[in-house]
Amino acid sequence: MFKMEEREYGDANSRTRLDSEFSNMKGEEVQQHQGGYTLYRRRWFLLTTLMVLNISNAMAWLTFGPVAYKSKEYFNTTLDMINWLSVVFMITGIPCGMVATWLLDSMGLRMSVILGAWLNCIGCVLRVVSAIDGISESARLPVLFTGQTIAALAQPFILFAPTKLAALWFPENQRAIANMLATISNPLGIMLSGILSPILLPDADKMLFLLGIQAIPAGVAVVMATFGWWSSKPKTPPSSSAETDSQPFKEGVKMLMKNRAYLLLALTVGAGISLFSVATTLLSQILCPWGYDDEFSGPVCTSVLIGAGFIGSAIAGVIVDKSKKFTIVTKVCFTIGVAAIVGFGIVHHHENQRVAIALTLGVFGFFGVPVYPIGNELAVETTYPVGEATSSGVIFMFGQLQGIILVLVMQALGKEMKDAPQSQCGSPGEGIIVYDMTVSVYAMMGYACVIWLLYVVFFRTEYRRVNAEKAYLEGTTRQSLPGVEATAE
Repeated sequence: MFKMEEREYGDANSRTRLDSEFSNMKGEEVQQHQGGYTLYRRRWFLLTTLMVLNISNAMAWLTFGPVAYKSKEYFNTTLDMINWLSVVFMITGIPCGMVATWLLDSMGLRMSVILGAWLNCIGCVLRVVSAIDGISESARLPVLFTGQTIAALAQPFILFAPTKLAALWFPENQRAIANMLATISNPLGIMLSGILSPILLPDADKMLFLLGIQAIPAGVAVVMATFGWWSSKPKTPPSSSAETDSQPFKEGVKMLMKNRAYLLLALTVGAGISLFSVATTLLSQILCPWGYDDEFSGPVCTSVLIGAGFIGSAIAGVIVDKSKKFTIVTKVCFTIGVAAIVGFGIVHHHENQRVAIALTLGVFGFFGVPVYPIGNELAVETTYPVGEATSSGVIFMFGQLQGIILVLVMQALGKEMKDAPQSQCGSPGEGIIVYDMTVSVYAMMGYACVIWLLYVVFFRTEYRRVNAEKAYLEGTTRQSLPGVEATAE
């Protein structure tokens, strides 16, 4: 059992007394919590800031996926290059992820979140510049790719922050739901992009309007982060585990690489991330050859997928906050989510199957999306006291690496269709080359089934953080009872 180290906070009574005096002087509202810990209402503003930032960055990530053929037409490039505008997020997520992990665990939340907000905002502004009339046609794509890359550099700083924010600012009975809300904001941004991109880009020449509207949340997020994020952690901790010093970055990474349960978790949850990323990136291209237009694959399918995922994540977050059954919940979600992928693979290449396609995507979202936020919490439980950003960050990097490979493999397996009269790919009369992605989807199905089998059969772990907090709470209770002495370790 890990020893809980008291830092400068002192004991429970002194924490409460000093914090109340300071907060009354400053006028900041606080709430009392079990064990003398103090909660700050400002934690909800910080959570909202991170949610807005996640939404904005996700919209930038998958702006072009739902309108791939129209984007290809506007920027006068290939479909593969349009896909690379999404893949660049996966590529930069690996090297930049290491920097973000170190910065979050070493320098703190505030610096990391503000840096991510500014990178995201600068990238979105450059994307707008690429569509201005004064830019030469030959310069449009390089400027766009530069902006997209800068926004991609922000992603690890934003996506790695939720577990750290939940651990430092929220009590143990709110951590999973806080992590879920911050994490699920990324798919929520994808959903908004899937809805807005086809609506705001009815024709290729409306690209400036699309990119301008999607830059607004980036500006809002940078203002909220720069002027509203005053400190990386509260004056006093919200739980006993928040008082414990995390392992130094290098030592933490070494511990992760020796933890077999964590490595299996990183592989399988990372695979779930890659499956979701690939599905949302290529969904329009998968469906359009079979008569499903951008309005169906974007506003309808993406909304069903992520809307159901948001609801499922909220329910799962409440369940694990109350029960702490992380492993059971993720295994159930994994099982039904993979079954939904198989169902989608069976029906996607048949015409007039809108209800069946939307239903399978909804089931995949409801059960598959919660695996990521709960998997992050499970990673912290499996690796405690390794830093939260380190454990969740490595999972994300595993996911990005698998996503890159999966996208490239699925692109390579796509076959040109010589006759596709029902196709809804691109603008009419443009002579668009259409690709049949059926074999690609079958490959994705097979991969999902292998990953599911590995996780359900082989994953087992101890909840280290929960056990440490229980031991600490039991010791505090014994100390508070007259005539009872705490057991020395």
